[in-house]
Amino acid sequence: MKHHGIVSIVAAGLAVCLIVPTAKGADPFEKFGNTGLDRKKPGPTTPSPFRRTPPAATQPAATPTGSRGIALANDWAGHLAESAGGQTMKIDDLRALLSPYGPAEADLAAHPEVTIYEGSRPGAPAETCRITYLMPLDRAEKLLFNSIGIVTSARIVAPGFPDGLFIRTYDIKAGIYNHLTLVIDSAKPVAQVVALQFKAEGVWWYSPTPFKKIPRDWHVFDYIGAANRGQSGIAIDTRVNDTSRGRGYLVVNVTGGVKPDQLPPPGIVIKPAPNTPKQTVTWYAPVPLVKLILYCLARQGGG
Repeated sequence: MKHHGIVSIVAAGLAVCLIVPTAKGADPFEKFGNTGLDRKKPGPTTPSPFRRTPPAATQPAATPTGSRGIALANDWAGHLAESAGGQTMKIDDLRALLSPYGPAEADLAAHPEVTIYEGSRPGAPAETCRITYLMPLDRAEKLLFNSIGIVTSARIVAPGFPDGLFIRTYDIKAGIYNHLTLVIDSAKPVAQVVALQFKAEGVWWYSPTPFKKIPRDWHVFDYIGAANRGQSGIAIDTRVNDTSRGRGYLVVNVTGGVKPDQLPPPGIVIKPAPNTPKQTVTWYAPVPLVKLILYCLARQGGG
């Protein structure tokens, strides 16, 4: 039997490890520890027992630009009118993923107490930062990056998200991750951060406990990027770490393949199999956004 060691990779407030050949007798977990997932989170990690509430009879207007709260399009919940035309599986996956974690609610408030992300800075794992819900984009960029390289921007087209959101994707080097995406709103003159996602191309990471594997024949492997599998039979592994009670956000990890439900820290990193999604996405979804997405889905029926 070959003996293996562990090369620690600390990225995005998460600790993962890559199995590599090493000398006999080496401690495989020698360098693991002292990251956000190793420390005990406040409150329970089981799904929150929120009751889902039906949407209001009329859709509230989005918060005007320049005032407190999220800034969206005027008809922000009407984004899914085309849902019957090829988006049904994506919508069903999104509903199955988020329904246990919040009510369907048109919550447009600011919620400065809600965290989006708290962990290592990309490229500087020894330094930490905290990004809060609706933090101004320029401030969030200063906290996250020492310098900003290539950035691409686009309007978000992912079904289920309220209309009026945009994405900014940055090239980074942070452990296994090579892209960071910020979801931002339409606020002027400075947009506000609504969610955050890390992406690792060419790598599968199976996240460990306290993440819980959600059993389902999943179709979507990138909710923000609106990417789904191209054919049936491709396995997608979806796991959620619920810190909504203690910190106000969920961490959703999606990758390809199949691994056991319960994995010890730091999880497993492997090379993707052929003809499969060759990436891992780790989405930090604050509860106010979860409620807005569920509200949009409920307005389309079946919620």
